[in-house]
Amino acid sequence: MAKTELEPAVKPNEAERVRRRRYWEALDAGLTSPEARLFAESPIDIGQLRRLVKDGCPLETIRRIVL
Repeated sequence: MAKTELEPAVKPNEAERVRRRRYWEALDAGLTSPEARLFAESPIDIGQLRRLVKDGCPLETIRRIVL
């Protein structure tokens, strides 16, 4: 079976999958791509980001807390 462009050449390990998920959630929360990358690689609890978004915190407040 031939690989498609969407299939990665190597399956990412668990840590990489977690970083990718954190990155996409941060983007969905409104962070820029560089900010999302910083967040994805940080030890900040993803639950904290989710609560801030759910509670309707302004983006600037979210940035100050999670970055």
